[in-house]
Amino acid sequence: MYWRIYIVLTLLLSFLLMCYAFYFHPPQIKKKNWYYIWLILLSIIIISIIILIFTKVNSGFSAIIGTFFIYIIIFSLFYAIIHLIGWFFKRENRLKIQKFAFSFASIVLIIIVIGNLFYSNRVVLKNYDLYYDNLPESFNGYTIAQISDIHLGSFINDHKLKRATEKINKLQPDIIIFTGDIVNSSMREIKPEYIKQLKNMNAPIKLAILGNHDYHDFHKFSHYWGNRPLEPKIALSDSITMILEQCGFTVLRDSIYYVQKNMDSIAFVGLNNYGKPPFSVFGNIHNVLNEVPKNLFSIILVHDPFYWSEGLFDEFPLTLSGHTHGGQFGFFINKKLRLSPASINGKTGGLYTNENNNNNLIINTGLGHVIANFHFGFSSQIAVIKLLKK
Repeated sequence: MYWRIYIVLTLLLSFLLMCYAFYFHPPQIKKKNWYYIWLILLSIIIISIIILIFTKVNSGFSAIIGTFFIYIIIFSLFYAIIHLIGWFFKRENRLKIQKFAFSFASIVLIIIVIGNLFYSNRVVLKNYDLYYDNLPESFNGYTIAQISDIHLGSFINDHKLKRATEKINKLQPDIIIFTGDIVNSSMREIKPEYIKQLKNMNAPIKLAILGNHDYHDFHKFSHYWGNRPLEPKIALSDSITMILEQCGFTVLRDSIYYVQKNMDSIAFVGLNNYGKPPFSVFGNIHNVLNEVPKNLFSIILVHDPFYWSEGLFDEFPLTLSGHTHGGQFGFFINKKLRLSPASINGKTGGLYTNENNNNNLIINTGLGHVIANFHFGFSSQIAVIKLLKK
């Protein structure tokens, strides 16, 4: 229900921006051609709405439509802003500014489109060397490959996942960790070719946790248009757990996994999805944390990074998470994602350090997309974390 309202409002915003942008038609467009442009744009919107009604929200196809509307909004927004600025000038200068508005908006759109094509199709490694006093000697140089937010429903094919698999295998990490959201909403998204790539990811240990989408908890609303029934949250999470286990992952759902080397040990504490409202909380985080042995070097795995900022994991040296997607827009500066719309809700992506107790948070911005097949400023990523003895 609410997803329908969200999509309709987004389309309506696009439509209103286009109305303004083209009502005051730019000088480059002859007046007699204006009506044809209007008809074409209106037809595209109507057809897109019809397509969305009969397709899954967040499917690969609907993600392409979402990308198209992002492009429309970007162009219309920049054109409308500069056009409005023109009204504060005298008529002679106003016409020059409004003529410039169309050219400027077109240039911005071209940059965004080219940038998205570049960033969306790449998979990069983000390297983090982290030093700890209390790291056991046997784990000095221990390498973690972290992936997150795959969102298979946003994929058109397995090419990106295959590139990620090849990069991980070339790294030869000690452990692979997946921090949740393998799907957008349904088991139908998990195709045989995707399972093959997940199975082909090689490491001595493969751990996984579940994210909010894996519980069908994206805004707690239906992920389908039409009358197709919802999969119960627990049924979906159990099915995804089985698939991940078939791919060689040990799925931690409020449980602890111990790794031993020589006479030393570390622990990975995998938590169920504990979301910032309106997302749900599953399991009992305090019970699990109380079970972690004191003075043991332990790493928290949690999909949503919100509770790290709340101080819940202050006793643990490292927390690995995902969830934010970095707003799918921003720029990495000094290992932190900047200028991202996701910053409205707090941490966005990259490495964060609590100087008071020297514990770290790494937010992986993910391999997949949500809503639109769109990335700008950074690419899909694999976080490569090397633990080092200080």
